[in-house]
Amino acid sequence: MSLPQVILTTLAASAAAGLMGNAPAAAVGQNRGEVPGGRGPEVQYVANELIVGFHDPPGDEQLAALRGQLPKIIGWRALRHAPHPKNDPTGIHPLAKVRIVTLAEGSDVPALAEQAAAHPGVKYAEPNGIVQLALEPNDPLFPEQYGPQIIQAPAAWDITTGDPSVVIAFIDTGINFEHEEFQDGAIWVNPGEIPDNGIDDDNNGYIDDIVGWDFVDGDNDPQGGSGHGTRVAGIFGARLNNGLGIAGLANITIMPLRAIGAAELVAEAIYYATDMSAVAINMSLGTHADLEIIEEAVQYAWDSGVTAVAAAGNGGIDLPFYPAAYPEVIGVTGTDANDDFAGFNFGDWIDVAAPGVEILTCSLPGPSDYTSATSGTSLASPHVAGLVGLMYSVDPTLTPQAVRDLLCENADDLGDPGFDIYFGCGRINAARTIAAIVYGPRCPADLDGDGAVGILDLLQLLIAWGQGGVPADLDGDGAVGITDLLILLAAWGACP
Repeated sequence: MSLPQVILTTLAASAAAGLMGNAPAAAVGQNRGEVPGGRGPEVQYVANELIVGFHDPPGDEQLAALRGQLPKIIGWRALRHAPHPKNDPTGIHPLAKVRIVTLAEGSDVPALAEQAAAHPGVKYAEPNGIVQLALEPNDPLFPEQYGPQIIQAPAAWDITTGDPSVVIAFIDTGINFEHEEFQDGAIWVNPGEIPDNGIDDDNNGYIDDIVGWDFVDGDNDPQGGSGHGTRVAGIFGARLNNGLGIAGLANITIMPLRAIGAAELVAEAIYYATDMSAVAINMSLGTHADLEIIEEAVQYAWDSGVTAVAAAGNGGIDLPFYPAAYPEVIGVTGTDANDDFAGFNFGDWIDVAAPGVEILTCSLPGPSDYTSATSGTSLASPHVAGLVGLMYSVDPTLTPQAVRDLLCENADDLGDPGFDIYFGCGRINAARTIAAIVYGPRCPADLDGDGAVGILDLLQLLIAWGQGGVPADLDGDGAVGITDLLILLAAWGACP
């Protein structure tokens, strides 16, 4: 026998032996939506109902005994099902062992689930949870936005759509303040400044900087310029689920900073964003020149706990593009609607990839103008910035290093296994990233997703033996083999 066959035979025998022992204790259904610190969604249940699973189809006596133990039970119903399992014409269909129990009005459902689970013959008992679709925003143009969909933003939105206390600065050509997507509190307002009094009330060096700053013209009006900034801001900060236009990645607060051209203007903007309590900065700009004034600025942001995200550039070359190439910045290259590398800049200084080809977003000149006639890493970067906004919405204590690690660990690996120069860690995945923060890190060895590593996971690994580019390739070396098997066995029975 080959090694996989030997292991399979041994573990199958062990499993069979275990099945002939005593039946395991009943499991009480838990609220999987409850997370430490109160983060995450509130899980909803059908009022006054339990789902009770039995080891065998329950008879009248067993149901009567359960009802005697739990006087709150006022009835139950069986579920429809085929006579036998699909692959076992003489077996018992799993749904034959399930009853939906109706409880008296106002019952303590979790407590009764615990009591029911302790009853002889009961395999599990749990509240009847309500299963919902991933959030489909009511923004009419959302079906045309492949970016949020391909990074699985709707599943992340089931956990959070953003928190207005999270401020994301973007350094660009300005913003169209009149656009319909930037209303209803979307734009940051400086809480320490009194409007139009000609005084630097908060003593930050800028007079009447109510809604950001224009470092190019040296005034307090960072208006829209060429429209580049409006397109960028629309991707990460257009109002989500407002019934208008597109869906931005996060309902956070946008701090517009107009700075383009001279390096010192960009550096000033980075310092301003950091000093004025932005948690992240998007920079859809850059240069191939390694400039110390900008490097010191992004180091200042990093040391202050601010996450900086920047575009990798569009030249299709591997020459480092700054500030994306600085180690304190998350450098973002681009992918297309097919998840292919879009031909933009690449290199070992890239961190992650995000959608950047023909991205539908806000535009000039009017309040309801949109365009998809634009591509580039300038549009990929704000996808990452928007996801970062969602990340800070569920955990404001994240450090820039933690943000980078979470983005990488939960990205979809599209290129060569592991890190590569075209996709970095991979194309970002919003659903997995947010779930990892709220519910804990993924367990790669849990191939069937049931929360524990066991026989079915081993079977999947053995079926994939020798293959690459599959989930069972746990070490990412391009082929499922001995090391992957050892990783799985080390996690056996748990999901560390």
